Amino acid sequence: MSSLAAALAQRIGAAHVVTDAASCALATSDLFDWPDAAPAEIVIRPGSTADTATALRLLAEFGRSIVPRGAGMSYSAGVVPRAPAVVVDTTRLNDISIDAGNLTAVVGAGTTWQALAAALAPHGLRAAQASPVSGSVSTVGGTVAQNLPGGMDGILGLTVVLADGNAVCTGALALRGALPFWRHMGPDLTGLFLGDCGAFGVKTQVALRLAPDRPGAFGSFAFDSSAAMMAAMVEVAQASIVSRAFALDPLRSSNPGQAAAPRRREARREPAWTLHLTAEGATVPAAEAAVEVARGITTRHGAQEVPATIPKALRARPYSIRGLVGPEGERWVPVHGMLPLANARACLAAVEAQHAAMAAEMTAAGVSTSHIISSLGAYVTIEPMFYWRDALDALHLQHLSDSNRARFGNHPPNQAARDLVRRAREVLSGIMDQHGAVHAQLGRFYRLGSRMEPGAAQLLHSVKAMLDPRGRMNPGALEGVQS
Repeated sequence: MSSLAAALAQRIGAAHVVTDAASCALATSDLFDWPDAAPAEIVIRPGSTADTATALRLLAEFGRSIVPRGAGMSYSAGVVPRAPAVVVDTTRLNDISIDAGNLTAVVGAGTTWQALAAALAPHGLRAAQASPVSGSVSTVGGTVAQNLPGGMDGILGLTVVLADGNAVCTGALALRGALPFWRHMGPDLTGLFLGDCGAFGVKTQVALRLAPDRPGAFGSFAFDSSAAMMAAMVEVAQASIVSRAFALDPLRSSNPGQAAAPRRREARREPAWTLHLTAEGATVPAAEAAVEVARGITTRHGAQEVPATIPKALRARPYSIRGLVGPEGERWVPVHGMLPLANARACLAAVEAQHAAMAAEMTAAGVSTSHIISSLGAYVTIEPMFYWRDALDALHLQHLSDSNRARFGNHPPNQAARDLVRRAREVLSGIMDQHGAVHAQLGRFYRLGSRMEPGAAQLLHSVKAMLDPRGRMNPGALEGVQS
């Protein structure tokens, strides 16, 4: 290791090669606990595509496994190797180049979504690509590698360094001497690297489609049952009249940007679910007209309109997180599935039935649950979430304020609750799969190969063998459940 570290330091700078135990452990962690996790051998932080290519050529000579990493804000072990590997931390790759006239941007893979939003704001633009609520720290490249329920339609092209150190460009970045404005010319090689969890290469640049930051209108509606809420959400999605819909159950925090924290029930009666809608239009009246149509749909399903404070707050501060913990420093981890519209209602009923079956066990272990149900298109994402008092990891602590780090940093370990949540997540993932769910952020948790048609699975293995014949890029990613 010392000779490899020295050689890497010579090529990309000693300040960007890290070998201390704490940093190596942090670099292979995410928001959940994985008992078979292995710490990094070395962490490197390249500052350019050329640096990355140089480092990966050297790592190929030494035969080392490689794990690409952004901010690590996942919960599916996508950056958590089972055997020691060299972690390529991409957070120094944070250049932003905006072509406002052509509605495109090319950014370094380590750029945070919040930094990109701030750079686009003076132009009156936003990324057309959906982004995660953790975007104050989550990176563009991490989202591209992990995928997310909003889909990847806003990605125009990539620069990727392969396992052998060769850098390749795809889509909008692939044509010599051309502006990067269009993804599809010939086979869609960009799509090959989307959602690969870094198993095919290290992303260093991402070309993005931009869009005007259009006026919005909002509506919030209360329902007495999950069935009524889901029926309304599905009908709204089928009508294609809103840009975003999400629903919360009564244990959900009043601010979805605050890490989905549970709250105590008040003495007054609360609705079973609230549905929150955002519509966009060329003008405010156009957006409001879309909400009016949605209002009619929700009314037919028995909704009562309530103040739309939550969707307004989320649009104003889309990346407002609190260290991804609950209000009292609880650990938090979700599990999700994206369902076809026709299956969403039955799947949610099955998820709720499973929660009821485990309720006594959850209560005894001090585990609370809540849900976010969301839709950005012709599908519904069901996302149960778990909270419990437990020791926080270094990844949590580094994103807390000093005062909250002092408040929450000394919780004792709670292995029993952790194990219960681990089991519950696997059960719920299986229930969603039975209803035809697909998943983003596959990592090493969600099943892929065993659910694929045999020819598709063989094609996936063939692509992996071609791009990474020695299997050194994020070994184990895309394989399925890691306990």
